[in-house]
Amino acid sequence: MSRTRVASLAVAAAAVPLLLAGCGIQETDPIEAGGPATVEAFYNREDEMLLFFRTPEGGLNPVIRTVGFSTGFGGDDVEPGSDTTPGPPPTEKTVLALLAGPRQEDRAAGLTTALPPARPGTTVTVETAPGGTVTTNLPFPLNGLNTTALRQLTCTIAYSRAADGKVVVKLRGQDGASSSDTCGLAP
Repeated sequence: MSRTRVASLAVAAAAVPLLLAGCGIQETDPIEAGGPATVEAFYNREDEMLLFFRTPEGGLNPVIRTVGFSTGFGGDDVEPGSDTTPGPPPTEKTVLALLAGPRQEDRAAGLTTALPPARPGTTVTVETAPGGTVTTNLPFPLNGLNTTALRQLTCTIAYSRAADGKVVVKLRGQDGASSSDTCGLAP
């Protein structure tokens, strides 16, 4: 073997431990860096509805659903089957979307619902009292619903009626039971 080849092998052999040492960076344990990242989303009440689903931790998470779309240049394009009435989607339609449950992408993010599924032909009626209280007549009994289910309904209805969600919501079930509350969440 030639001297240059032996010298090259010696240099390579000496470099291997340095490369494996990672330039002196020591191994460390994982370090807590706080909660999950948050993202600010912009909610357009004219074309979107805000639905509240249960998180794996038991809290509520808002999900934005688009009901129609526009070309972005003042066009009149809308999704097939959507309402063409200008303004926020009707509260009845928003509640029915909530009762339809989380979509596949919502479930993939760990979101679920505490509400019973809507049966075909289900209807929801909404009335607004002179003082601003919104009464929603639901297609199932309220007795037996847990706090999370009631909060899902209350927050979804409150944000469908007011941009800040500060509305008193009264829920009325088929069993005659009722519940009145405010949302108290800021998505």
